[in-house]
Amino acid sequence: MSDRWAFVAIGDPPVLFERRPFTSDEFEAMGPLTIVAECAELFGGCVTDHTGDGRPHCWTHEQYVALSAAGILGDYERIELLEGEIVRMPPIGVRHAHVVDTLMAWMGELHRDHAFVRVQSSLLFNRVEVPRPDLVILRPQADRYCSRPAGPWDALLVAEVADSSLEIDRMAKAPRYARAAIPEYWIVDVNAPALIVHAEPVGGEYTNVRTYRARESFRSAALNGLLVNVNEAMGLPLPSE
Repeated sequence: MSDRWAFVAIGDPPVLFERRPFTSDEFEAMGPLTIVAECAELFGGCVTDHTGDGRPHCWTHEQYVALSAAGILGDYERIELLEGEIVRMPPIGVRHAHVVDTLMAWMGELHRDHAFVRVQSSLLFNRVEVPRPDLVILRPQADRYCSRPAGPWDALLVAEVADSSLEIDRMAKAPRYARAAIPEYWIVDVNAPALIVHAEPVGGEYTNVRTYRARESFRSAALNGLLVNVNEAMGLPLPSE
């Protein structure tokens, strides 16, 4: 996409995300929902509030849910809400999918009775921040989070699988998860291959970051000292693309 609304800088330091553009038909469908102002405009796929400077509309979680319920945002789309922007997540390749499936099976078996494992499911941070990590281990809850959305305070561990998204996962996601005090954050780098473990969040950053490569192991504090073998967790060797 070439128009000037295609990408948006998010985070500190800023990282470029691709904004999810809207079509004219989708914009028209927003009218009956009354989630944007009557004076709102669509410019280059971006909804603006028409305040005179063409600033993009700041989407809230409630509006994000309403757009999904109305079918404007599809269930199949790889998108998330960051700083009031609806942004696209990088596509899933063969190796990415393999690692996510392996982590899901491995963690699901280990923590069947002690935690709740979710894949590519949203975490509600606040009204304008709803990231969608590749995998999250949640504290057990009787109704399995049917009565309310899961938030960062429920997460024991979050994992992002990085193929083309390593910069995003390092520079944009890590500070968010640290500020939310998520105890442990894994970046699973399929290109290295390696598992980058972020732990001990203090003052909005992880103070203990270590990289473990193939055939190495480590103990996860968030998983009660469980010995994690990188080959088993990632399902090495990885398939070719």
